[in-house]
Amino acid sequence: MTNTEWMLVGEAKNGDTHAFARLYEKYYKDLYRFALCMTKNEYTAEDAVSTAVLKAYERIGSLKKDSSFKSWMFQITANECRNALKKNTAYRTYGVNTTDSDYEEPSAEDSGYEKSEIAELLALLSEEERLIITLSVFAGYSSREIASVVHKKEGSVRSIKSRAFARLREQLEM
Repeated sequence: MTNTEWMLVGEAKNGDTHAFARLYEKYYKDLYRFALCMTKNEYTAEDAVSTAVLKAYERIGSLKKDSSFKSWMFQITANECRNALKKNTAYRTYGVNTTDSDYEEPSAEDSGYEKSEIAELLALLSEEERLIITLSVFAGYSSREIASVVHKKEGSVRSIKSRAFARLREQLEM
């Protein structure tokens, strides 16, 4: 966390709405990509992020460690994605329909696979595995950062990630 981010979190905790807005601008794209990977639906992802941001704004005073702001936001977003998926099973689709110009998914040429193939592979993973892989691959988080989001030890995150990647490789070789 940079000094600027640290200051913004402190100001936001003291009620500065502009500071919170700047934090939101900084993390929105990552939160949206993460929510999109979890929900597989652009509208559900947008709703989940919006709800998560509102909850975070309302509860920012309860944030104990300013340095945990980013992982705290991702945890709230993950919870909102789960809630959205539980509320409406119609959101559980396997295709990813992205028309939002802010969303820059890795291209099919980058991976050698189509978006639908990647979505199908991710659907084979458990929710926990998908969460860890999504945070690692799409949001670029380290095992330490992911561990703070999923409330697991760093070594456990690495093990889960390794097993999930092995399962994905196995599926690709079939």
